[in-house]
Amino acid sequence: MSDDTALTQYDDLLRDDANVAAILIRERLRPVQGPRGVFFPPTFAATGRGKSDYQIDRFGPRAEDPEGAQKDSVIANRCTVDSVPSQANRLEARLLKYSGTSIPKVTISGSRVGQGSIDLLEVGHRVGDAVVRYSKVNVTINGQEEERDGFEPFEAALQAYVKGDAAPLAKLAPTSLVFGHWDSRDSATKKSTKSKARRLIRSEVVAYNVQKVTKRSQYWSSIDPEVSQELEQILKEAKEAAQRDPNTKNPASQLGMTDVPAPESPGGVIAFGPIERTTIIALSGVRALATFKGWNQSGVTEIDTEKTLALRRYLFALALASAADQGVWDLREGCILVRESKTENGKVVADPSALTAVKVTHSGEEEIFSVPEKAEPSEFLAKAAAAFFGEKKVDDNTVVDVPPSLVLAFDPSGARAAVNTKGGGNSGESKKKEDFVKLLGALDAWKGREAELQKKKLPELKKLVAETQKQPEAGAPTVNEGASTEDAGSES
Repeated sequence: MSDDTALTQYDDLLRDDANVAAILIRERLRPVQGPRGVFFPPTFAATGRGKSDYQIDRFGPRAEDPEGAQKDSVIANRCTVDSVPSQANRLEARLLKYSGTSIPKVTISGSRVGQGSIDLLEVGHRVGDAVVRYSKVNVTINGQEEERDGFEPFEAALQAYVKGDAAPLAKLAPTSLVFGHWDSRDSATKKSTKSKARRLIRSEVVAYNVQKVTKRSQYWSSIDPEVSQELEQILKEAKEAAQRDPNTKNPASQLGMTDVPAPESPGGVIAFGPIERTTIIALSGVRALATFKGWNQSGVTEIDTEKTLALRRYLFALALASAADQGVWDLREGCILVRESKTENGKVVADPSALTAVKVTHSGEEEIFSVPEKAEPSEFLAKAAAAFFGEKKVDDNTVVDVPPSLVLAFDPSGARAAVNTKGGGNSGESKKKEDFVKLLGALDAWKGREAELQKKKLPELKKLVAETQKQPEAGAPTVNEGASTEDAGSES
């Protein structure tokens, strides 16, 4: 395949007149220990005061008889093994190896204890994440280094996207378009752009006709109470105190000094039906993205057909590289899934039919799609990135001209100001004049005016903060602000 053909091989799916709605990839999986092996789905928080449990949707009268239902080819229940947001984060993490080469590298420091920095590809809410919104960046201007708002370039790219131009965001944080984002959270210190991008790739792992099992365990302490009379007496008194008050836990047990039986708890599931990963690459969503030429003489913008195709190739290449990269699905302890195999002549061998892919047209017709293997996704991504960003020479080598690495630092003071104003000023309530000056100085209206604030008296400063808190937050999102930390694409 020539270089030109390697770059243009999917153009018939990306042009405006294409009639393929999506690529659908199906992968049949099994527990690493073999069929009917126990594996552990994720547990989800219960409503009210209930206990966390697996997400199992039950259907019809056969819901409690999954084995029998499977024999009769009936779906009795459906268990979430890896949710859509979780899969998005896992697929995005597969692209970390391209950070700085085919993907612009953005790192953020200071947000996690014991971890120097994290890549933007590891940030759950991508450009809509608080760690990016409340960050600082050092820039050099005329030989002088100064600190600036780290969110500014992202804000500009998001504003361009809201107006219909996806290229600025693709050149700064492309996975925020591939895996989705929602810049929805207003605060008194920063207003959201209301930018929202659907996922171009959606994936989940589910199991059908599962039977839940339970587990019990027993902790045996390595300390005998009889080792000394003093210890025996202390342990006895701690036990008696805990028995008298049901709201009190035995401190000796909490410290691992006594035998403790663990109560019955979820112990995994057995799948009598299939375990499937379903991945959809929404080509209709890719084709909805464009970039513009700029203003013409009539004062309107025109779509740049050539650059738009390069943009779509690049984003499709990212989606394809994340979906096609094969590997074990090590989802969590007790849940290692591999591709379904088959037995031939007493040996377990690979089953080629366990991975299938089709192109689904607008009419519902399906055509075979060949999922790229081995180095093919990386090669296509490299060519698509070079066509989108351009190329440059480095030490006699031609490389993709991605923007220079952007190093951000999380700004706790900016986050604190936002929390204080969002919570009505009660979060760590400020008592001193300096606190109010710092709080107001973080707001756009008072930036650079700290000297003016210092001249005001404490009651005046309190009044200014109160007035700021009363300002309406236009277009505030109606979604739950405490959404899942797994991901924040177009769902969460």
